Amino acid sequence: MTSVGRRCAGLIRGTGAVIARVLIFLVQNYRHMVSPLRPASCRFVPTCSQYAVDALTEYGVIRGGWLTVARLAKCGPWHRGGWDPIPERPHRQADFDEDGTGGETPATSGESELLV
Repeated sequence: MTSVGRRCAGLIRGTGAVIARVLIFLVQNYRHMVSPLRPASCRFVPTCSQYAVDALTEYGVIRGGWLTVARLAKCGPWHRGGWDPIPERPHRQADFDEDGTGGETPATSGESELLV
């Protein structure tokens, strides 16, 4: 790839990040200004607005936006709701050591280094 091609790719990636941040800002404004005025009626965990923020943060504008639209399409009496997190990213083999752990021991269920 030429240096011009790399610069264009970086510009596009940077523009997508800015658009994602603007969309996240709009969703956060909805969550803090409009949502408290409405009765709690979300069928899903996490809520659709939290799902949108997570999807846009994790996957960016295009895939995160698509996941958000698909989730909003499920919102209605025809879907039972429940636990519906964003899909996990597939792990690439190149990111792991020979033992498949990436140099670290993965946390088991209920075990995390983060304290809340």
